[in-house]
Amino acid sequence: MDDRRTGSLKPLRISANDLPASMARQEALTSYAAERAELLFGCYRTGDANDPKVYVAAVTAVLARYPEQVITEVTHPVTGLPSNGKGWLPTVKEVSDACARAHEPIIQGELRLKRIKEQMEARERMDRGEKPTLEQLKARFGENWGLDKVQPEKTQDEKREENRAAMDREQARVRAEYNEAGAPAPASKLALSIEARRLIAQQDELRQAAKQAAE
Repeated sequence: MDDRRTGSLKPLRISANDLPASMARQEALTSYAAERAELLFGCYRTGDANDPKVYVAAVTAVLARYPEQVITEVTHPVTGLPSNGKGWLPTVKEVSDACARAHEPIIQGELRLKRIKEQMEARERMDRGEKPTLEQLKARFGENWGLDKVQPEKTQDEKREENRAAMDREQARVRAEYNEAGAPAPASKLALSIEARRLIAQQDELRQAAKQAAE
């Protein structure tokens, strides 16, 4: 009876052939990541890591999150982290950052190929005389069809308040202009700026000169 109880506690051993395809691929990727982590660690002095086993395990966990191409690029002795010239063992974060940088072009390339595929499929549907469904259009352009959300129309009171605030800001700017010029600001609540008054004076002079020339 005791043998039956203890027997149930034995670790379950499953070969890669018994795993689903996705799990088998991940198992193979993790195994490759462990090999490359050992390679990366072997490119540096062993004394740089407090616990080599923990370091290799941590790097393996990071590498296994990325495609094989990224793992190879980051850990390659010639083109990867060992060749960056620093000379010391990279931290787990530095390995993670390097993987993210190497993965970004792959992600962008996949997105570009996806867009091309969608465009080709759309063109084929158009050639067949098919029109995209509403769901396909929403999936491509979004709920708002690529447009910004429509803001609710403002009430008259809100518009008047905005105009009043804008007028107050403009008058504060004009009076600050007079203060900087050392000139007294007009007493009017709707004071013209110095530049506006200069332009008006010029226009008055031109009109007066034209009037005298006509006489």
